[in-house]
Amino acid sequence: MSDRVAVDIGCRGNAGEIQPAPSGVSARVFNSADIAVAPSKGDEWKTLNFDSKRWDTAQLYDAAANPGRLKAPVAGTYHIFANVIWESPIGSGIWGLRLLLNGKTVIAEQTMPNPELPFRTSMAVGTLYALAAGDYVEAQVLQISGAVLFIRHVSATSPEFGMARIP
Repeated sequence: MSDRVAVDIGCRGNAGEIQPAPSGVSARVFNSADIAVAPSKGDEWKTLNFDSKRWDTAQLYDAAANPGRLKAPVAGTYHIFANVIWESPIGSGIWGLRLLLNGKTVIAEQTMPNPELPFRTSMAVGTLYALAAGDYVEAQVLQISGAVLFIRHVSATSPEFGMARIP
């Protein structure tokens, strides 16, 4: 029997299971609907905005001022991640997902060509990175397909963005 106690704070994982209450400095945000992404022009990455939070223990997320950012309130090493699921690929193209630090430094990136399969394309990036207090991170996407594509809302999976300070 585990000595961990699950607390229902409105955070649900897969199949509705209750997740343990987060502790320390962390946040996980998501978008409650599909996100339309217009085709990029060249190397034009787009910052994803998020409209909901699973939790935020230390005000890393400010939906009103910067819905696409998570900001480190204290210095430390953070685990930072983002997950997206693109709609079934059409035609040819390239998809990308990256984490951008302070609007200029890429700290994690995944790009891939269209697999030309009738399946959704899932992407996830993550990294451990030392942040100073006040540093912010954005999740950005790129798609070059010639048409608007959607990042699908999939409960507890996509689009999701988070970070947690490592003790």
